Amino acid sequence: MHCRELFGSGARLGRGLAGVAAHVERGVTQQLLATEALLADERGVRAFLRSRSTRMRWILSSSLPVLLLARELVKKRVSLRELGVTRMLVGLLLFALLGVVTHCALRPLPIERRAARLRWVLALLAWCLPCLLWFAPEVPLTADGLSSSGFALRSLTCFGYGSALAAPSFGLLWAFDRSERAPYRVWALAAGLVALTSALILLLHCPSTQRAHLIAGHFSIGLAWFAAVSIAAWWGSRARAS
Repeated sequence: MHCRELFGSGARLGRGLAGVAAHVERGVTQQLLATEALLADERGVRAFLRSRSTRMRWILSSSLPVLLLARELVKKRVSLRELGVTRMLVGLLLFALLGVVTHCALRPLPIERRAARLRWVLALLAWCLPCLLWFAPEVPLTADGLSSSGFALRSLTCFGYGSALAAPSFGLLWAFDRSERAPYRVWALAAGLVALTSALILLLHCPSTQRAHLIAGHFSIGLAWFAAVSIAAWWGSRARAS
């Protein structure tokens, strides 16, 4: 009965089923080829880093900021006594948040509204929390501090120094991310990581507590990196759409 239906009416039903089977087989073959191509590309240093466990990736990505901070402590440009209680407490808070932000960026959280909101909150905290140093006691301006040229040079020097030392942490988060194309939330959290790392480094590197200098040379780093990754993400999405 079934064979008669398959071959009846010029085998129209049988030919149709055969065409569907061939189409499915081609689709499966294409998927297998695409998977094999992805596996073939998973070679090199980044493939090795991405294949590590979440804990190992977190330890490796957190070790760089810790080493940089230890370097600043050894140099003793700003002693712990000079920091004061307020700045030291804020520094410890920033250091704890740095570990949380790094772990959140690397951990494969479920794709849901709650997880996305958590990442945005952490990113905002990472950008904004260094501004708590605004409330630290301010040292009176010296004659050199009143000079606009001296102020601009010192602010630019701190901005470049903090950005240069924090930039490798940004690259590590990209290298450790397991996505085929790093999503915007990784870039946002990485920009927050730069803000935290640079704020901590400059806290131990720069003795200035002048609020104008902190805004221009320290706090502006996180804002600049966030603006850069936002523009890059917008440009990339626009290029893919076209």
